[in-house]
Amino acid sequence: MAFIAAGNILLEYVIGGAAVARSWTSYFATLCNHQPNDFRLVAHGLSTDYRYLDPIAVVVIAVICILAVLSTKGSSRFNYVASIFHIAVILFIIVAGLMKADTKNYSSFSPYGARGIFQASAVLFFAYVGFDAVSTMAEETKNPGRDIPIGLVGSMAITTLAYCLLAVTLCLMQSYKDINEDAPFSVAFEAVGMRWAKYIVAAGALKGMTTVLLVGAVGQARYLTHIARTHMLPPWLAHVNEKTGTPVNATVVMLAATAIIAFFTKLEILSNLLSISTLFIFMLVAFALIVRRYYASGVTTPANRIKLSVFLLLILVSSIATAAYWATSPDGWIGYAITGPIWLVGTVGLWLFVPQAREPKIWGVPLVPWLPSLSIAINIFLLGSIDKASFTRFGVWTLVILVYYFLLGLHASYDTAKEASNNGSQWKNAEEGAVPSGTSSGLSG
Repeated sequence: MAFIAAGNILLEYVIGGAAVARSWTSYFATLCNHQPNDFRLVAHGLSTDYRYLDPIAVVVIAVICILAVLSTKGSSRFNYVASIFHIAVILFIIVAGLMKADTKNYSSFSPYGARGIFQASAVLFFAYVGFDAVSTMAEETKNPGRDIPIGLVGSMAITTLAYCLLAVTLCLMQSYKDINEDAPFSVAFEAVGMRWAKYIVAAGALKGMTTVLLVGAVGQARYLTHIARTHMLPPWLAHVNEKTGTPVNATVVMLAATAIIAFFTKLEILSNLLSISTLFIFMLVAFALIVRRYYASGVTTPANRIKLSVFLLLILVSSIATAAYWATSPDGWIGYAITGPIWLVGTVGLWLFVPQAREPKIWGVPLVPWLPSLSIAINIFLLGSIDKASFTRFGVWTLVILVYYFLLGLHASYDTAKEASNNGSQWKNAEEGAVPSGTSSGLSG
């Protein structure tokens, strides 16, 4: 389960980077008074989903790669300065856009009904990719127990508010039928007669996407480095350059994969696949949180372990059944009257009959088990709104990483653990963040 989670986190970052890189090209084309596909090469021999080749996206990713391997501190300084400009552009979009607001554009407030809202929510869920990257920076944070939760929760709250304000502004400027999917704000300002503003918006968008790519590059390389330290992946990926203090090999490998996908793949394909991966990971994290909070070897009794398993199974099965019923019965309601109470029984059972085995030492998720149980249900429910083709791609990727795990990764990590156990406490140190000798000396800022 851990390797499936790790593999899908890596997939999430690769696809997310590819999607942002292709959007970078679209906004750059707008800035140059061109259509998004004007700067893409067309390979007529490929299917429509893969025929628009994007060399600019590849160049952008290559530049990001160079910045990411040079210095973590340098990347942080760049992000800090660039974020000031980005905030100014966001405020400009909201204020200037609302000056051109027309409430008639909201006359059909929900044109596709509740089903359309949830389908859109499932697809745009990839907007929340990257917040977990904050946790990978723990080694380079002075007080991670305090700073990581503040950075994670604070940034998510601020960004969610910005998302909502920008979405409201866009839909008041233009009818939903006329919104451009490649460069929506630039085209919207041009449509309302503020052609000059589209250049400010495009420049701000390019800056914002560059920052996203850079932060993603830093975070995903550290994920790969941590996995490689256990030899689950080739250990040379865990090497940290002594001069720059950055995981050069991991950064180059991840961004090379990102560049290949960005070169071929249409944004719609990327967004759907990315949303599946993100929803799956968020569900898995919520599930793992319950397990970690309620189960500890040597503390949890056999009876409590059985109750924990039963209640978790009720939560999981009822959530899957709810999503399946939503996907197959557009107008039905009887299924929800069955699955809802089952989910409630599972959650209440955990709350009342299973004692928590662990208490968070510094900071912990509140309202356990209610919050993680609800997170499991919502994430699985949104998964039921994503198209079949995306599930097929997701299944293929999961199968590939499982084959690798059973044929290579499992054996390599087992041999490393066995060798370390024979050498004393080296493996314990590796689990706690130190690096087995011969790989690297740890990450530094």
